[in-house]
Amino acid sequence: MRLRTAHTMKKVLFTNAEYANSLDQLDKLLQEAEQVPNADHKVLIYQILQHFDSIHREPLSRIFQAVQNYPALKEELVKDPTTSRLLTLYDIIAEEEANGHLDDRTIAFIPEDQVKMLSPQRKKDWLELGDIDSFENQKLYAKNYEKVNFLISRIGADFFAVQNQCDGSFLPIDQGRIEEHLLICPWHGCKYDIRTGLSVNQPDKKLVTFPVQIEEGGLLKVEIAY
Repeated sequence: MRLRTAHTMKKVLFTNAEYANSLDQLDKLLQEAEQVPNADHKVLIYQILQHFDSIHREPLSRIFQAVQNYPALKEELVKDPTTSRLLTLYDIIAEEEANGHLDDRTIAFIPEDQVKMLSPQRKKDWLELGDIDSFENQKLYAKNYEKVNFLISRIGADFFAVQNQCDGSFLPIDQGRIEEHLLICPWHGCKYDIRTGLSVNQPDKKLVTFPVQIEEGGLLKVEIAY
């Protein structure tokens, strides 16, 4: 049986724009799920997502591995913006390998020294999170302020705050775990130094960190930019 060439591939169900819109809607739904007040329901949602992730990641990885011997087919898959987005979401290919085919928008190059000038000024607020004694050691606490999802964790006498989202993914990581100073993503196994936000096993990944302050009397505060 001869494998069909990539040129026989057809777009089905969604246009590229509709697919991008679906991803945006999924991101909004996940943000809403983050606000579910019932802790048991929230854990259930994350467990469903984790299994959903696993049953797609493994076969996708095997499929993409199988096409390595067919360069033309592989190239066509990577060039397709919807396929590229899925492969990057599941960490099967790097963003660089997608080579700008992730969507139909034109991306203009902006010199690094001009980025700060063009970025709008962000608001900053210091949030009061309560007495430090109310936080257990090496436990993750999910928080939200002005649509910014972040985590607070206590390690000994020190407190750290980072974004509640694995870099390059829309999935929250507050169901992960802390080992010494490493925050381990429950979805992808990414390991971040919670002190710096830097990934220790994937150098291209990094979490946003937020300044933390402890006032006299033990009041914990974190500065959020939004």
